[in-house]
Amino acid sequence: MGKGKLLAGATGGLLLLASGSALADDDGTDPTPDTLAFSIENMDRSVNPADDFLRYASGGWFDRVKRPADQPTFGFMQFIANRISRQMASVLTDAAATSFSAAKGSPAQQVGALYSSYVDVDRIDATGLAPIAGELARLDAVESKKELAAYLGTFSAHTGHWPLVSLDIFPELTDVSRNAVYMEIGERALSVDAIYESPEDSPLRTIYREYVSAMLEVADVPAERAKAIAATSLAIDSMLHAGELDPVKKVDKRNVNNPRTMTQLRAESAGFEIDAYLQALGLQEPDRVILVDPDAARTLGKVMAAFTVDELKDYLKLRLLQAFGSVLSTKFEEPKKQVNIALLGAYSEKPREETVVEFMEKSLGQPLGHLYVDNFFSKPKENAGLDMIRRIQAAFRKRIEANDWMAEATRSAALEKVDALYYRVGYPDRWIDYGKVEVGDDPVQNLINLHEFEMARMAAKQNAPVEFWAFSEPLHTTPTVVNAAYDPTINGFQVTAAIAQPPTFSVNRDAPLYFCRLGAIIGHEMTHGFDTGGRNFDAKGNLRNWWTAKDGARFEAEAQKLIDQASAFEALPGTFMNGGLTVTENLADIGGIALAHDALMNYLAEHPDENVEIDGLSPSQRCLIAYSQLWAEQRSDGSMRVQLEDNHAPGIYRAVAPLQHLDAFYEAFDIHEGDPMWLAPQKRVDIW
Repeated sequence: MGKGKLLAGATGGLLLLASGSALADDDGTDPTPDTLAFSIENMDRSVNPADDFLRYASGGWFDRVKRPADQPTFGFMQFIANRISRQMASVLTDAAATSFSAAKGSPAQQVGALYSSYVDVDRIDATGLAPIAGELARLDAVESKKELAAYLGTFSAHTGHWPLVSLDIFPELTDVSRNAVYMEIGERALSVDAIYESPEDSPLRTIYREYVSAMLEVADVPAERAKAIAATSLAIDSMLHAGELDPVKKVDKRNVNNPRTMTQLRAESAGFEIDAYLQALGLQEPDRVILVDPDAARTLGKVMAAFTVDELKDYLKLRLLQAFGSVLSTKFEEPKKQVNIALLGAYSEKPREETVVEFMEKSLGQPLGHLYVDNFFSKPKENAGLDMIRRIQAAFRKRIEANDWMAEATRSAALEKVDALYYRVGYPDRWIDYGKVEVGDDPVQNLINLHEFEMARMAAKQNAPVEFWAFSEPLHTTPTVVNAAYDPTINGFQVTAAIAQPPTFSVNRDAPLYFCRLGAIIGHEMTHGFDTGGRNFDAKGNLRNWWTAKDGARFEAEAQKLIDQASAFEALPGTFMNGGLTVTENLADIGGIALAHDALMNYLAEHPDENVEIDGLSPSQRCLIAYSQLWAEQRSDGSMRVQLEDNHAPGIYRAVAPLQHLDAFYEAFDIHEGDPMWLAPQKRVDIW
């Protein structure tokens, strides 16, 4: 499951850095207007900003730069990810060349060995399915549902994936001083909700079945049998999806705090041997388990009752092929390609040397990040980032002090929370020690060894004091991931080294660009502590209501304005955003740019010599245009549909909608009632 999946308030790709010896500040290439460096060339100044601010700010970019046909999404996060891949190319090849002489278990040895095993395509293709023969034999040996439950634990320990059921250990939401065991419904073979919500004869379900059949046929399963397994797999995944908590309800974390005693859990999951499963994961019997999805245990029991052992084994064979597919025969790339084209409208066929960074981020994120910050991170960036955070934190405090609608008790608790914010920039104070993990020339065994290590780390948390390991979430916060994430249980956020790259951040840009890109991202993360979900956690990270009833009702009424605004946004003809799903991120976006603009104005008051027009634009105008340009992006229709299932709005919405809640936006661009960009004051959010 991963704590990040449940709690992290990620920007969808965003934040900062840390110290280390630097070979260079970047890869030696400067971003261009085409890669969304701020530029008046990217504007369309023939357009009145009061009529269409997206066109005014970024019309030149949209006209000049076209999304490559093989790229479903084209925006700044993709540009930065490509930049990191270029930066890492020499680091990875050097690590590979020296991995035999490097100290065993060192980041250089492990990264070099994992890299070499991944790019050795000739060996991978020659060995076929042989590297997972042991895993397949273990699955084939399962004869009962009790054995299947134990096998599921082993499956997750070896693959890092969680079919049917997902489990993790992290601090208890209502008492973060102790750890708790969490359970939720497991991952699906394809993570597109619309598939499972569509009619049986829908094109989406056909895409699923064709993909699963193709995967199995690559593994030499006869075509007719592969089709039958695909139908069963779709039925299993549909049942799992039906048991999940509505994602809109998951916005309020009180809805994911559903404790069960083991007696209750056994009763609800009747048919699933929960004890055998926990034992296989290396866990002791807990006093209780917290269900993220209230119906998780009941749904698991239903799946066990509805399908035979052989049907479930067939499904898990598919999931094994998916789990190890990236390091098995390259023939598995074709089904992946076809399903991406079918769902997203595009697929980029890149050489393995270009996909290796993403693979290694998920598998060996901290050792990879260690090498990255040693080579591409500088102390001036760290100091600049920390200074910016403190300035934005001060602006936030000032806003809370000035709020006239809050009761003194609520205001006092809010100030305590903003003062207690934890933050780290770039990389962790202490690295996880992977030194005992064997990383050699077999990519499948490498993954098994790494996943077993991570599983052992998780199991060790069960009855241990709570420890927080920064920058350790492989999908959210390892240093090379283009992202930033807020965690309510620590009341803090982490800013990865990867995000402090042009076009997001550079220490030598003028103040509006300096504050209103990375600074807005920082403000976004701070605001997550006070969004629709985060506001229910206190300064210490505990799930606790510190609001008066009147103030809580006022907050929800204000948040409803954002839900209404987003729900009216037509992302595709006839297809609208889900305002309830995106409300936390949309509120964080407003807070982010509002706090960044405030911090900019405070900075200019201290440095009046920098309060000047450039290219005929005031600092306030440059700030808001720079913010909007950063979010300019182009998507295929398929990518847009998938994005609408996420709690982050698409970039073309984020580029304009947050600005409409700032008085400074109307003042800077002379926008008045009746103009298309005008949002009536009563519809603007007034919280922070």
